[in-house]
Amino acid sequence: MGQTSTLDLALDQQKYLLDTVSARLLRYQEDLATGKYPASYLHNSDDADGRLIGALLREDDVPQHGTSLEVLLSEIFDKAMTNGMIHPHPGFMAHVPSGGLFQAAVGEFISRTLNRFPGAWAASPGFTQIETNVIRWFCSMLGYGAGSFGYLTTGGSIANFMALRCALAQAGEAAQQRATVYVSSQGHFSVAKAARMVGIPGDRVRSIGVNRDYSIDVDELRRAVNHDIDRGYVPACVVGTAGTTNTGAVDDLAQLADFCARYNIWMHADACFGGFFRLTGRGKALLAGSGEADSIAVDAHKSLFLPHGISALLVKDQSQLKAAFEIGSAAYVPELSNDDNFVDFCNYGPELTREARGLTAWLPIKLHGIKAFERCLDEKLDLAEDLADRLAQLDGIKVVDRGEPHLPTVGFGARSADRAEQARRNERLAELINSRGSVYLSTTTLPEEGLVVRSCIMHHQTDKVVIDQLLEDVTWSLGKL
Repeated sequence: MGQTSTLDLALDQQKYLLDTVSARLLRYQEDLATGKYPASYLHNSDDADGRLIGALLREDDVPQHGTSLEVLLSEIFDKAMTNGMIHPHPGFMAHVPSGGLFQAAVGEFISRTLNRFPGAWAASPGFTQIETNVIRWFCSMLGYGAGSFGYLTTGGSIANFMALRCALAQAGEAAQQRATVYVSSQGHFSVAKAARMVGIPGDRVRSIGVNRDYSIDVDELRRAVNHDIDRGYVPACVVGTAGTTNTGAVDDLAQLADFCARYNIWMHADACFGGFFRLTGRGKALLAGSGEADSIAVDAHKSLFLPHGISALLVKDQSQLKAAFEIGSAAYVPELSNDDNFVDFCNYGPELTREARGLTAWLPIKLHGIKAFERCLDEKLDLAEDLADRLAQLDGIKVVDRGEPHLPTVGFGARSADRAEQARRNERLAELINSRGSVYLSTTTLPEEGLVVRSCIMHHQTDKVVIDQLLEDVTWSLGKL
């Protein structure tokens, strides 16, 4: 397709555009499956920090004239793609990976092409109902019953922000100037950011210590809450973490729910990592009590394997979510409903105009059924157990203790009597493993173990072959230390 002077494309031009892009995407999928791409370019590139590619792609001047599609696709696939981390790679095990189901991307493409507005029920009843279905499915998966609801967000950070907004609404606006929030020292930093966004400064976000298994210490939490009450503060929210990024630890959600009920504090579960593992038997035991939380943040782009940008805030009581965000009607939006069965999403979150997000989750769930996702999640738990057991058998390797059951994160490192030397060796171990390109792991620092290498098995295509390759890379790297 050459340059075009109009924004409208004829049907044959649209077909050419779709066919050309589809062919290039399918070639990329094939290249990814056959190992053409490494799991990351960060450790086998002369431009590890991306400054060179940034300079190549930087454009300060607004383009005045069109460019051919072929040239633009080359910029995307030959330049923008060939650097940084390749999150869709089956060997990518850093952070909390998001493989990104192709089917979900197709669902989003359909949604973007149809371009319907879900902010008010009357504007798009069909797509609003589809999104409502997805939210209610998510509620059921996390243990909520009748009366629960939620809102699809672009990420867990926004979901955590919305949860704190709900907590403040329950505490009362007058309490905001003295409101405090509590989260474990292993909780996600997005909680502190969310607190700042709702007007709670960092010095009123209490970091609570953890137990040996890295779950929150409820006794220390109790002391902190009582101390704040004595000083005139208003404990507004306790955040329980259902899957810490560092180790995959899960707080005792049932115990936290009971604690919060006694003190009349909003309990929020940050289940962005582990939430959908509740579909499995082991996950249901691990996340016991999730249905007692006042709100839950979940990332479908983590434990449902969807592309980035599909998360949710779920609430046990639909009316509390609406109370936190409803403003009322406006002269230019006269179609708003007062019937909670026909929701106007503009009254349930911070946005008015936005895309219809439901199809991104609806299409893959409807195509495969939720049992297929359950089996895939169970496989990730099995692979993590296998990896931990086999790493423990390697001479010179120590595996971070893992509770039972556990999310699919495995920390390990080279043994050393000296903590500083251990940190140096483990940094080098991670570099060597990653330099081979077949997998990509991250490092983290734990209070007891110090710096360790960390793997998180969350990609839907990660299988035993990938784990075997990881172990081969670890063995090779140990020999190079």
